[in-house]
Amino acid sequence: MRKKRRQIDMPPSYVIEHLDEAIEKHWVRVHYQPIVRTISGQLCAMEGLARWDDPNWGFLTPPFFISILEQHNLIHKLDAFLIEEVCRNQARVRKAGLPSVPVSLNLSRLDFINCDIFAIVERAVRKYNVPRDLLHLEIVENILTDRNKKIGEVLDRFHAAGYEIWMDDFGSGYSSLKFLKDQRFDLLKMDMAFLKSDTQRARDIIISIISMDKRIGNRTLAEGVETQEQFEFLREIGCEKIQGYYLGRPRPYDETIHNCLEKGITVELGCWKAYYDAIMDVNFLTGHALLLIEYRDHAYHILFANQKSRELFWQGDAERYRQWEEALNTYTQPSMRYLRRGLHRVMLNGEDEELAYPLNGDFVMMDCHRVISYSGRCLLAVDCRLHKIAHEGDLFRPAYFLRNLFYLYDKVATINLTKHEIIELTQPQLRSGLHKLPLGQALAEYAEQSIYHADRKRFADFFDFKTIPERVAASKLGSIVEAFRTKGPDGTLIWKTHRIARIASSEQDIYFCVVRVSDAQDMSHYEEKCRAQYVLPSDGAEDSMQLLWKNFITGFPLPAFWKDNQRRFRGVNQKFLDFYDFDSVRELLERTDEDMNWHVHPEPFERDEHDVLEKGLTIRDVPGQCLARGVQRNILATKWPVYDVQGNIAGLMGYFVSAEALAHVQQQSHEALFVDRVTRLANVKGLLFLLAQYLDEYRFGHRNFVAVFIRIRAIDRLLRRYGEEACNELLGCIADEIRRIVGPVGASGRFDRNQFLVFSQYTSQEEVRDLGQRLRTGIEAIHSFGQCSCTLFVEMHMAYPQDQSDFYEDIIAALLDRWKKKS
Repeated sequence: MRKKRRQIDMPPSYVIEHLDEAIEKHWVRVHYQPIVRTISGQLCAMEGLARWDDPNWGFLTPPFFISILEQHNLIHKLDAFLIEEVCRNQARVRKAGLPSVPVSLNLSRLDFINCDIFAIVERAVRKYNVPRDLLHLEIVENILTDRNKKIGEVLDRFHAAGYEIWMDDFGSGYSSLKFLKDQRFDLLKMDMAFLKSDTQRARDIIISIISMDKRIGNRTLAEGVETQEQFEFLREIGCEKIQGYYLGRPRPYDETIHNCLEKGITVELGCWKAYYDAIMDVNFLTGHALLLIEYRDHAYHILFANQKSRELFWQGDAERYRQWEEALNTYTQPSMRYLRRGLHRVMLNGEDEELAYPLNGDFVMMDCHRVISYSGRCLLAVDCRLHKIAHEGDLFRPAYFLRNLFYLYDKVATINLTKHEIIELTQPQLRSGLHKLPLGQALAEYAEQSIYHADRKRFADFFDFKTIPERVAASKLGSIVEAFRTKGPDGTLIWKTHRIARIASSEQDIYFCVVRVSDAQDMSHYEEKCRAQYVLPSDGAEDSMQLLWKNFITGFPLPAFWKDNQRRFRGVNQKFLDFYDFDSVRELLERTDEDMNWHVHPEPFERDEHDVLEKGLTIRDVPGQCLARGVQRNILATKWPVYDVQGNIAGLMGYFVSAEALAHVQQQSHEALFVDRVTRLANVKGLLFLLAQYLDEYRFGHRNFVAVFIRIRAIDRLLRRYGEEACNELLGCIADEIRRIVGPVGASGRFDRNQFLVFSQYTSQEEVRDLGQRLRTGIEAIHSFGQCSCTLFVEMHMAYPQDQSDFYEDIIAALLDRWKKKS
């Protein structure tokens, strides 16, 4: 083999003369350098870099051949090749079923002058069906020093199409700030090389740059990171992404992925990009102790703690850090329960709160803010300030006393019966002022959100504000108390004791209400009390039939009942009580339907129940009439036998549905026959009916119409990336755009996951072409939905009934096929 010559001896003409050959024979390749998100430590992007390995001269350094190509106006050829290669590789990765990582590429100033760089990029992403959010475009500020207005216009086109534009080498030139004023960027890359000296002055400059970036809404990336110390410093001050030899040198794509995985750097899935991008809103340079707490997998995790918070809470001890996080997810410490409840409120309602956390005899004031919530995760930023108690007497000041009260009770509230108001004395309201709510509304919301459904009747009785004064006055202890099964922060049921006591007031009836976790003594009689509400007491121990009944009525959505073998009531559920307006099952004790005088014609009901009890028959949806609340109601009843341990019929169970409820269901079902649940456009059956109507108009009214078939290739990929719920949101956005464009003069529907059909009458081919163009442009202009980004490419075909085309017949066949599969 011939010995390779040294690059220093290479004439520049060699690069110019052999560029096309180098591209064709792949002497030029793309190498990828990893970019990692500091907060999660995951691989979130790569930079694609050109590498020229020449068979004659060996490895050519990028500054050498790039500068020659720029001098001779040939750099656009290289950049077009790199764009093609990156898109081809993205398609390869996707076909292999591997996670796709966004790639950034540098564009030269000459790319905007010597070619249509926007068209080159668009052609490549369409050819390989690459989402635009997987290709980021980097430019250096000297591009913008050119007076050619075309460059700014092209950058605006890239932005409008959904590409991210990054500024490379930010801060290295004299005009960076000027162009931040004139041009919008998604990310600023800061080269650590121009701040090589590890001095406080250099660090202050970096801090100032990142602080400014966040204030103007830009994300930040530091390249040239070479050490663990640099990484920790950048993470501490809120730099979002890093790149450099500390993570890895540029390598071929698969090698870069393998090298990252070997180091424990996993790949960030695209569906979480917007979630972690939202962290740029957090002020890491707050000057206070800062915690980022993430809720995931039904637990709270400390995602980030700056140096001040590590020193404040754990004095830098990693074991104490672990124990604190563990305690946050248990109910053992009152202060942690209070903090957890506050975090839970912020997570659910999104309103900022200030919490007071006791620490070594002092208080830490915590400003809690919800940063983002997505797909079962929630990120909370907690800004902490130590509030030292000056002397022991401060502990007895009302504010400090109340704070400690909150650690003992889950809720503390006052009820004003004169004004029908309730004030929950939570910590954030002490700071921002008292927040009054209508009493009925607050109790209804609390019952709906927190109280177990089987306990809600007792809850309503306990908080019956018309009888509270009388019951409190009659109590020997001056208060009334009741326990209910209440949802805890993780959704599990916990017994909580609710106590109401009167506050002395000369003018108004004001009561104090506190809620706390019940102890064993509180709960001793409540289980039996709850069961007795629906099930009559038995002479002996609870048998299997009673256990079956308890499980059956728990959460059953229709009126249900249980009778013995003499057709006498043994139990009913709350829906049954509500239907007939009874307070308790005791009102039905030892009674039959005839005893209750419910039926004008009782014989059919009696005959059906004898068939169940004597013949073991099951009757389903038998129509009948009964009297309820003084009104005759139509019902459909279902009943079946129940057996004892010896196999004998011991009674019957059943349920019924009212005709009113059934009519509501039928109305919904009728709509479901013709309307797609996700998009609210016509479904397959609706499209078939629409097609028949348009064909009738064409044959008998001589009105031309066109069928526009729309297929969106990206839907299946986005479904895998973001999940069904998010994808349905996107389909809704597409449907809204189709509905807007078609307007009242056409009809539209969806007949498959990613396929839509539009019918529209027309008078000229110009109208049809315009409709097609507006549909394509409108759908492809959708670049985001919710917190997710997307790139949509539309395939569109048109068919006319007069053509008798195979495609038109295929549409009808496809509709019929989909209808048969759904039927």
